[in-house]
Amino acid sequence: MSEIPKAYEPQAVEEKWYKFWLDGKFFVANPQSSKPAYSIVIPPPNVTGVLTLGHVLNNTIQDILARKARMNGKEVLWLPGTDHAGIATQTVVERTLKKSGEIKHRDDLGREKFLERVWQWKETQGGIIIQQLKKLGASCDWTRERFTMDEAYSRCVQKVFIDLYKKGLIYRGKRMVNWCPASLTALSDEEVVMKEQKSFLYYFKVEVAEEPGTFLTIATTRPETIPGDTAVAVNPKDPRYAKYIGKHVVRPLPAELSREQKLIPIIGDEHVDFEFGTGVLKVTPAHDKADFEIGLRHKLPQIEVITANGHMNDAAGADLRGLDRFKARKTAVEKLTELGALEKEEPYTNNVGYSERADVPIEPRLSEQWFLKNPARSWPRAG
Repeated sequence: MSEIPKAYEPQAVEEKWYKFWLDGKFFVANPQSSKPAYSIVIPPPNVTGVLTLGHVLNNTIQDILARKARMNGKEVLWLPGTDHAGIATQTVVERTLKKSGEIKHRDDLGREKFLERVWQWKETQGGIIIQQLKKLGASCDWTRERFTMDEAYSRCVQKVFIDLYKKGLIYRGKRMVNWCPASLTALSDEEVVMKEQKSFLYYFKVEVAEEPGTFLTIATTRPETIPGDTAVAVNPKDPRYAKYIGKHVVRPLPAELSREQKLIPIIGDEHVDFEFGTGVLKVTPAHDKADFEIGLRHKLPQIEVITANGHMNDAAGADLRGLDRFKARKTAVEKLTELGALEKEEPYTNNVGYSERADVPIEPRLSEQWFLKNPARSWPRAG
């Protein structure tokens, strides 16, 4: 007679019984069953990594619910699957290829070749989480395992998408999003990590066109976006500046434009904070969320001066064109100094949003996105 081990040895016991359960098809749901139906769709974990403690807790709770339902005589389907996690998978594959020296940038392979490597990675690495769930004894119906990019699933998504579009529940529009210049994708608010940064407030002056010799001082952390300014805003309740509403100022950048081309209106908007900076706000509707809203209220033009990859475009002017946005900031300060428009700069600590995916500062950016109508909010929710 063999001795009972002093310590519990799970390997032999768990593998034996889990195999017995699978061989007996105890987790396979029968669609023809007369029992009351009970189903759970597993929140699909990404194929990019391994189970986290959160995954384990979540799936343990689901397993308890599924097993209790079986004991209560219900026909249970706990549907397993994994998610393609497009950008996250792309980032992992790109990092792996860079580390091996195969590429310096994903574009080096071309779209088709890069996609091939992504699918290769999914096939070799994407099953780790599924195997871990099985090790945990998860009572999923593994005969129905799905991947979110399976052909049948893709067809279903397209069908539902078209149906919602025809019903007018989703539509496309140009709205302000959190943009990652490294991953070249929009980010949800949850994917933006706020980090405290030591920056500068740059104070520059603009002349009131109708009153030569009269200047307004504006404070900004982003002088590189001045070429995208389409108005200057003041609070209509501010006695210092209300009298200027309806007049114009001469925007200093791009320097090569004529005085007439540089004229932008002074508008009154209660969004402007009396206490921040000087109480005069530069309005850049294409590169700031609050400014975008002001621009809509006052029907201001939207001038984009920063490209998707974080460089200045032709609209930024000859001095900034082609520069990285942070290099452009320094150059803009130098140009303002040269023009005699920079009054001072002072240290300033603020919170800057960083891309969770690429760990670079995000860029508020206008982008064509799909939106889902939400009657509870004044603006639709990005999809």
